[in-house]
Amino acid sequence: MADIVKLESRPIPAFYCCYLLRSKNRKSYYIGSTPNPARRLGQHNGSSKGGAKRTSMQGKRPWEMTCIVTGFPSKFAALQFEWAWQNTHATRHIERDVRDARLDELQKGKKGSSPSRRRRPSMSLEARLKNLHHLLGVGSFSRWPLHLRFFATDVFAQWERHTAKLATKLRKSIAIQLTPAELPKLAADVRVEMQTHFIPGVIRAIPVAYEDCKTYVEKSRAVLEEGRRRSCVVCKKEAVASKSLVLICPIESCQTVSHMTCLSKKFLVEEGNQDALVPIEGTCPSCRSPIRWSALMKELSLRIHGEEELKVMFKPKRRRKGEDPQDLDEQDEDLEETWMDDLNNDEERLAS
Repeated sequence: MADIVKLESRPIPAFYCCYLLRSKNRKSYYIGSTPNPARRLGQHNGSSKGGAKRTSMQGKRPWEMTCIVTGFPSKFAALQFEWAWQNTHATRHIERDVRDARLDELQKGKKGSSPSRRRRPSMSLEARLKNLHHLLGVGSFSRWPLHLRFFATDVFAQWERHTAKLATKLRKSIAIQLTPAELPKLAADVRVEMQTHFIPGVIRAIPVAYEDCKTYVEKSRAVLEEGRRRSCVVCKKEAVASKSLVLICPIESCQTVSHMTCLSKKFLVEEGNQDALVPIEGTCPSCRSPIRWSALMKELSLRIHGEEELKVMFKPKRRRKGEDPQDLDEQDEDLEETWMDDLNNDEERLAS
């Protein structure tokens, strides 16, 4: 029986994040979203075309990326989160009394503050971090596989001070980490020259393509193309990829297959949350390994809707004349470019 669940007509993005920028020269901040943090930071700092008008003022450059939120199931989910983070006083993802209290707190003691509750108030770094904490804890985003990563040590310390005072903690599935992004120790004149265009190595190293899925996709292809009849490990009925949505365990040594609906129900039972529609994680019924639901969905979406992305992923890399073959493995390919060029100026639009 075919599964009723419908997937997006495009595969889940290889990467998408919301980020918080801070000016190195002024007390100015900016919240945005992007499928490529390194490229986007370069655009904000003027090393390439793009960016946003609000970050184009030379007096505010260079900008640093203080933290990112990752794990969005679609580009629209990231844009939705971005708008809510920018407009915590107005977003419907937060209860009315809570967002009114946040607005009153932001406007407290400010002369000439507008009585309108729809106008975005000016916010400090602390206020933006408080808003982020609010959003990470609301029900609207509670099933998303979100992760929070800091690059600025002082911003992370401020986050820690704020969260230490709170009785309510974020769900355990949200990983929070600090990866300091510091300028290398160089001569003073070189550092000055690099200030505008320098992009820290930890940000350049963020994988934004589907390469981390390649081994998993290859394994799934092999399992499904073997020609042997396979049964769902949960319901024991035949699992045919052409007739239903079939999932394959991502663990290399495990050949387990299951119907998506069957495994989803099993994971939700393990979580003790059978009223939810989408699980967060669970254990493989065969190998007992912990599995993130988002990993299963990304592979499935690539298999069903990622024909173009898979062509790029498995396209043989051309060897240039005089090029060392070993260098080919170190070349990056941005697989998101084919369908996300229209988001280069996404900060200028409104999302709800």
